[in-house]
Amino acid sequence: MEKKVEFKSGKEILRGNLFIPNGSGPFPSVIFFHGSGGNGESMFEIANAISKKGILGFAFNYRGAGVSEGKFENQTVGMGIEDGKLAVNFFLSQKEVDKKRFGFLGGSFGGFIASLIVNSFNPKSLALVAPAAYSPDLYEIQRDADSDPRKDFEKSDSYKEIARFKGCLLIVGCEFEDVLPSGMTDKYLEAATQVIKKEGYLLKDANHRISINPKAAVVLKEKILSWFINTL
Repeated sequence: MEKKVEFKSGKEILRGNLFIPNGSGPFPSVIFFHGSGGNGESMFEIANAISKKGILGFAFNYRGAGVSEGKFENQTVGMGIEDGKLAVNFFLSQKEVDKKRFGFLGGSFGGFIASLIVNSFNPKSLALVAPAAYSPDLYEIQRDADSDPRKDFEKSDSYKEIARFKGCLLIVGCEFEDVLPSGMTDKYLEAATQVIKKEGYLLKDANHRISINPKAAVVLKEKILSWFINTL
C-alpha cells in the first residue's frame, strides 16, 4: 500500500510516501535520503520494490525539493541535516515501523546526512550510495552553491560517526564517478572499523547520476534489496 504523508520542518511542510507491505506489521523498514539536487520521488521505485519483499519503505523530500514546501535556492547543508532528523523521528513514529529492525539508505548528499545522524538513531543497517561529505565549515552554504569546492571534506563529522557505527554497512561507489572528489566515498569504508558487517561494492558502468544508465540502476536496486533483506 502506498500512503502519502506530511510533517513539518519549522513552518514548512515536508512530504513523502510510505510504501507499506501487505500483512500485519510492524515491519522491518528503511528510510531513504535523496541527493541534494534530487527529490524523494526518485526513491519511490526502490521503496516500492522493497515493500514487495516485506520491508516498509519511506521516501521523503527535504525543504525545497519535490512536493515539499520551501525554495531550493534557500536551502543550506545544515537545513538538510535538520530535515533528515525530523524525517527519521516521523518515520519511527509510524505504527507500521519495527523500531528494532530499521535501516537507512542515503545517496550522495543523502549519504552524508544518513551517516551524520546514524548514531543518534542506531539503525540496524546502513547503505550509502556514492556518499558525499561536508566539512562543518560548509553547513551554512546553499547545498549546491557554485562556491562549494568540497573543501576539507576529510574533516567531515560524517566520517567520525561512521567510525562509531556498530551495525551493518554497505558502501556503493560508481565506476565512473564524475561529481565527488577522489577518495570521498572510499574514506567512509576506511573509517568503518567497528561495524559488525561491512561491504564495499563498485557499481560498474555508473556515473554519479546512476539513473542515466538504466542497466546500472537495475543492478543497484537488486543489490540494495538483497542487502536489506539480509541485514534487517
